[in-house]
Amino acid sequence: MVQAPPFKRREQAHGKKKSRKRKEDQSLEEAQFNLVDDPWIIVHDTVGTPHTVGIRSLFDGSVQAVSIVGDSPTQDYALLRVLLAIFWRAHHDALAPQLATRKGRDDFEWNEWFAQTRQRLAKDGRDDAVLEYLEKYRDRFELFDPVAPFMQVADLHTESGETSPISRIVPELAQDHFALRAGEARESLTFAEAARWLIHTQAYDHAGNKTGAVGDPRVIRGNVNSKGPGWTGQTGGTVVLRPTLLETLLFNTTKEAVFAGNDDDHPVWEREPDTSAGREEAVPKGSADLATWQARRVRLFPNDGRVTACLLTTGERIVGAGKNVFGDPMTPYRFSKNKSTENNSAYFAQQYDRSRTMWRSLDPLIATQSDPGFDDKTRAPIRPKTLENLGDLAREGTIERDVLNLRIVSMGYGSNASVVETVVSASINLPVVFFEDDELAKEARSTARSAATATTDAAESIGWFAGQLYVAAGGEYVFGSDAADRFLARLEPQFNQWLAAMNWENLDESAERWQQVVLAEAKLQADELVAGAGPKALAGRVVPPRNEGDKPIVLSAGGLRDALARRLRKNLPLVHPKKTSTHKESAS
Repeated sequence: MVQAPPFKRREQAHGKKKSRKRKEDQSLEEAQFNLVDDPWIIVHDTVGTPHTVGIRSLFDGSVQAVSIVGDSPTQDYALLRVLLAIFWRAHHDALAPQLATRKGRDDFEWNEWFAQTRQRLAKDGRDDAVLEYLEKYRDRFELFDPVAPFMQVADLHTESGETSPISRIVPELAQDHFALRAGEARESLTFAEAARWLIHTQAYDHAGNKTGAVGDPRVIRGNVNSKGPGWTGQTGGTVVLRPTLLETLLFNTTKEAVFAGNDDDHPVWEREPDTSAGREEAVPKGSADLATWQARRVRLFPNDGRVTACLLTTGERIVGAGKNVFGDPMTPYRFSKNKSTENNSAYFAQQYDRSRTMWRSLDPLIATQSDPGFDDKTRAPIRPKTLENLGDLAREGTIERDVLNLRIVSMGYGSNASVVETVVSASINLPVVFFEDDELAKEARSTARSAATATTDAAESIGWFAGQLYVAAGGEYVFGSDAADRFLARLEPQFNQWLAAMNWENLDESAERWQQVVLAEAKLQADELVAGAGPKALAGRVVPPRNEGDKPIVLSAGGLRDALARRLRKNLPLVHPKKTSTHKESAS
């Protein structure tokens, strides 16, 4: 079991620094903010009332929190992962005495622990294991501790003494036209805001050159390069949402995250304080280590009760750029054919796609290697371990065979991941049966994946139709990507509902019903596209033949509607069954 660091902080540090003080140093000594006790996390309770609380309040029953509702979806996810690291390590410590012996390990049943913990959290609304853990490490959650400030380096500084404005850790402030913060709020942060954005920075900060800090051997001519974004920024964040925050923490917990075999899996507050020198090629030790991975070295500068400046440079670089780093249970992993060898398959954490999110996220969430379409050359993604765990628990009867409400979160970067472009955030409802391991689960996954493929194929036909209408109206062909994306966006909520309400007794009927929905939407959007194409498209135009010797073609909205209908028959075969020979004979 890890012991709290044996040094005293405030008294020792103050004695060392009295000889030379700047105004910032004096302000630092006066600044106190402890994330365990002081309010900084914004949550909603069971009736939707917002509360700003410290970590302890989430586990002692004083606030019945349902969800974290901070400044952005990525920030909420980063904060949840810090709470999860606390939850995982607290229960690891609580189980350690039982699992220290072979008999204890043999007697331990994960499904029993899960069920009992769920029942206790629901009954008491508190978690004594976490409260005991927080007491042990409380000093490591001091935001401005002069020796071990939370997720920072106490004496981080540059040769010139330069610092950066707080916009360096608040992505939204990078744009001058951003108007929701003004005046003092653009120039400084409250301690609570600074804590939230500090955690977000460690999780998501973009790649690129950073100002070099004194003591970092990687600094070249005053700069050091961060070759990638923070670890969490490289992942597809997957959260199973439950009626309370405590149950959400439990449902996003895997056996591997708390089991006694991961004694080296230390979050940042269990380790010795970092220095300015990051490890060049560091190997993550497990779930808690990755959830609090220190991708950057940071220092916050408080002044008169607010944070007015910061310093940010690079931190830990994960060995092999994250190749086969499987310790994060909340992300899918993609297969990389280019990075694989004959004897070593390469996988990397997979972000969720910023466009067509629902449709491109389905395979990373549910597909397995045994599903159709995958072989040794084209390997399936690895789904999040949290979902695998819940599938196992459902099969054993530990949890209900219910629909899982998932929130998926990713950061979209541009220009070699050196700038933040967008945030991916979406909700998906998936039956837990998808994550079980039997024939019904396999058939259900195949039905869902085929439905998604048919829908995206139909979207491609709508895009083609929009482009051809433009030609009929006198323009040059350009695929109608806006029309295709609009088609998929309209269907997304209906697809979500269809997934949640699949007919397990007749999956073929469910598949046909979905294609009927897609066909109806395709016809509706085709009507809208024709109406917007104008009279020229209705009249049509003569276009040159594709091949020499062919006749010119008259391209008009009417003829294109017929062509679209033929394409949709191929895209949606379940609502356009092929005529059999029997049908032909009876027709004649």
